[in-house]
Amino acid sequence: MFFTLILENKSGDRVDMTATANQYMVSKIEGLSPPAGTISTSGYAGMDGSYLNNAFIEKRNVIISFEMRGFGVEKRRHELYKVVKPSRYIKIYYKTAGIDVFAEGYVESCEVQNFEQFTTGQISIICPDIYWYSTETQIAEYSQILGAFHFIFPDDDKPFPLGKYNTKNIMTVVNDGDEVRFTLEISGGSAINPTLYNAETDEYMQIQGEILEGDKITITTKTGNKTVTLEREGATTNIINRLVSGSTWLTLRTGENKFYLRASGGISKLKVRLIHRNAYLGV
Repeated sequence: MFFTLILENKSGDRVDMTATANQYMVSKIEGLSPPAGTISTSGYAGMDGSYLNNAFIEKRNVIISFEMRGFGVEKRRHELYKVVKPSRYIKIYYKTAGIDVFAEGYVESCEVQNFEQFTTGQISIICPDIYWYSTETQIAEYSQILGAFHFIFPDDDKPFPLGKYNTKNIMTVVNDGDEVRFTLEISGGSAINPTLYNAETDEYMQIQGEILEGDKITITTKTGNKTVTLEREGATTNIINRLVSGSTWLTLRTGENKFYLRASGGISKLKVRLIHRNAYLGV
């Protein structure tokens, strides 16, 4: 199978592990499949079977085995060390004919055998975030005025639309990966108590209070990085206290997801963007 494997550090420096046969030749990649799950159970006293305490997925461990060929091996080895440093952040780009994804983690080790007939090495990367994410960002937008401006202008005098009025208040998002969190941006205004509902589960997220013209509220529902911020006149503040009690940190389930927008007032002035990347347990 043909693939591309690129490693990138926090500064943006890259090393292409599949550039040519005379540079780095990857022989094996472990950690592309779903990580192992941990299942905790306890037995019943004097009864058959057991009951489930909890179940979760372990961190991902990506192990890359490679050879270094051709001339200038020592120079390329030091170039590798500049990008792949133990305990430091690393981003892994993996691409085949059918998928283009990345994972983020930290280098556990980078070992190279210098005194063998062939210079070989192994890189171990620990990824606390268990998913591979698509490199392409998916964006769904809502506005009661939908743009319809187009070129080329008609040759006749018949009217043509510059915009369309949307009265459905519905956003449809297709998630081709596993269940994933997302980022929500609400702007426009002025409006009161903007609320996003999941049309299937009736779960919702509501921001209490008024959003003014020029404001932008950003909500991130990602586990470990749940935030609600307000950008107003160039200043960004934390407004997680304005998240109404009973709100749920919504997710995108696999397949089609439908959300609808509500507000106590000013809904026609709101603009909403739902941003996510498809996430995969295995690639």
